[in-house]
Amino acid sequence: MTQGGDPTGMAAVARLLEGSAMSIPVELLRWYREIGMYDEELVLILHLLYMRDRENTVFPTYAELSRRMTASEDEIAGMIQRLIGHGLLDLHHRLDEQTGTWQDSYDLSPLFLRLARTWLERNVEELPRPWATADAASRLFRLFEEEFGRPLSAIEIEQLIQWLDQDAYPEWMIQEALREAVLSGTLSLRYIDRILLEWQKKNIRSPRELQVHRQQFQQRRRPAKEGRRDSRRVDEAPDPGEHPSKSKYEAFYKLYKRDSRDSTK
Repeated sequence: MTQGGDPTGMAAVARLLEGSAMSIPVELLRWYREIGMYDEELVLILHLLYMRDRENTVFPTYAELSRRMTASEDEIAGMIQRLIGHGLLDLHHRLDEQTGTWQDSYDLSPLFLRLARTWLERNVEELPRPWATADAASRLFRLFEEEFGRPLSAIEIEQLIQWLDQDAYPEWMIQEALREAVLSGTLSLRYIDRILLEWQKKNIRSPRELQVHRQQFQQRRRPAKEGRRDSRRVDEAPDPGEHPSKSKYEAFYKLYKRDSRDSTK
């Protein structure tokens, strides 16, 4: 019989479980949303940390992770793909010299490097360009996924990074090009790329210049719209020499004859 009026020993077991809690970096809990992670991805990371540190499992399967979470295997695969695309997780494929076999493992160091950069952002006035680019890419990943309503593919992620790194488009310009695509109902990176190329040809370098360009574009479209509207009015107007009921009855007879022919076939 246990002491302290706890015949089942539940309180003792509870204290034991509390004492076996794993160590979680405080910065991960404070900043996971800021670095672009969702709640379910945080839980996934915690499982990867626990399985690595406590169970020596460095490459758990989707099925193993799914049994510990409420997410399906497909959902876990999507989360891992997204974390890798956002530069928060990596895959290592190395040769084990002792066994001579190749082994895979999840590498969580990119996550902690991102947390370290977040800490530096609060203590250093200006970050090196590669870090600033990665930070802008993370914000754009999240924005594009919200507008597309799905995780970005590896090719789409590569395209976003290319816009920032190789083409040197500023973050605000990519956001505005996405806005143009949303308003036009054409959610395609190829369409957004054409928008960015067009703005580059126009030598647009600031939000103010883009605003002027949009105003000029609307002014050019307005006369064309009015011309098309006037032409439709002319086309729709009845012939002055034609009796207004004549065209109406001619249309009726044409329709009647066509229906008669169809019924005899």
